[in-house]
Amino acid sequence: MAAGYVDLARLRPGGATVLVRVLRTPLVLDEHAYRATPVTILYIYQGEWPRGATRVAKQVRSLARAGHDVHLLARNYEGAPRLEPWEQVTVHRLPWVRVRWLNRVLNFPVFVNPLWAWAMWRLARSTGAGRIVVADLPLAPSAIWLGRLLGIRVHYDMAEVYPEFLKSLHAVSVRPLSDRVIRSPGAAALVERCVLRTASSISVVCEESRLRCVRRGARADRVVLVGNTPDNVAELTTAQPFPPELRSWARRPRALFVGTLLADRGVKETVEALELVRRAVPDACLVVVGDGPDRPRIAQTVERLGLGDHVALLGWQRHERLTEFYQHCQVGLLPFLDTPHVRVTLANKLFDYMGAGLAVLAADLPPMRRVLEEVGAGVLYTVGSPRALAEQLVTLLKDPDRCHTLGARGREAVVAKYHWGRDEATLLGVVDAVEEPTRRHTPNVASPQRVAERTLLK
Repeated sequence: MAAGYVDLARLRPGGATVLVRVLRTPLVLDEHAYRATPVTILYIYQGEWPRGATRVAKQVRSLARAGHDVHLLARNYEGAPRLEPWEQVTVHRLPWVRVRWLNRVLNFPVFVNPLWAWAMWRLARSTGAGRIVVADLPLAPSAIWLGRLLGIRVHYDMAEVYPEFLKSLHAVSVRPLSDRVIRSPGAAALVERCVLRTASSISVVCEESRLRCVRRGARADRVVLVGNTPDNVAELTTAQPFPPELRSWARRPRALFVGTLLADRGVKETVEALELVRRAVPDACLVVVGDGPDRPRIAQTVERLGLGDHVALLGWQRHERLTEFYQHCQVGLLPFLDTPHVRVTLANKLFDYMGAGLAVLAADLPPMRRVLEEVGAGVLYTVGSPRALAEQLVTLLKDPDRCHTLGARGREAVVAKYHWGRDEATLLGVVDAVEEPTRRHTPNVASPQRVAERTLLK
């Protein structure tokens, strides 16, 4: 069953009653358009597989389990095998050369890179790809051009909102001058506008991002919500051993951050807040699982404040190990700064924390506020205020019963609603429903309700 979206700003006066009837009536899908006919799918991933590919891994696994023959193309900064199997997916990587700077240039993910274009073309032709899925903006134009050349449809998964991400990156961290050209927010916005108008279909991670796409020219009926929800709901509460890295802190209250260490994630500010926390909870500690460009700055802050016995920077860990850390901490942190990017995205760790039964402490920003107020699984604090963060963290660490209550609510919400089973169905539906080139304008939704919606929106 698909969700229909209506732009309320365009609703004619007096149409509200009919609108309610339309939205309460389930949209019936055309069984021929949505029939899961197995095809070969070329999935283009700009990153270093499998590192940092949590969302991509869920998607390719789901597509393969649905019967599709999935070939994933990734970059190769680290000299990994050019070809290897992963579960039911075949992983292909770009060529690797020993000269590090040259290898970085050759593998750099951008749509004007001829090596990427050649690899996409060669793989699409050799596998007989019938669909293309491309993750994120840098390679999306190349994927769309290739799709048009070969007469196949392209689905764009917008996990990151790149123009907003780049704006945030420049706003909260010092970037080299070359980044003003290579990672220009203005240039990214122009590319994105073209992609949003030409991709066959688009998936986003939250409602805020969906509305932004429509405002920037995407057709509303082409944009679907595929959330960053967990696919291992049962595993999140299956008993795991205590992480050996934390054995010396076994009897201490622990707060956890998991994710990429970028400046807008607010981990440095969380370390500064911990200086205030330990005045009220002397044995409190912060566990940071992840890596990224902001790690040196975080480490310097830990050293400057003398918090080496209170902060564990554990680096990147395999996805299979993350449950160990979830289960043996009391609070899951989302201390993001207020940036354009954070306002239109929703971290998968929010749902992982909830699914594992952790109380969530998050910055008071629209996407996280919407979910946490809906399910009652956590506490919000004034964004950008280390003191407010510290006060709320102290309250939670001193009240295990409240943490348990908040965690139980989050767990219930994930089991009932915020799990990959629902988002998987949406993803498979939109990929399977991509129209054949000869049926470009055939609607995928049964006509009576589609006609009703169009009538309301005139």
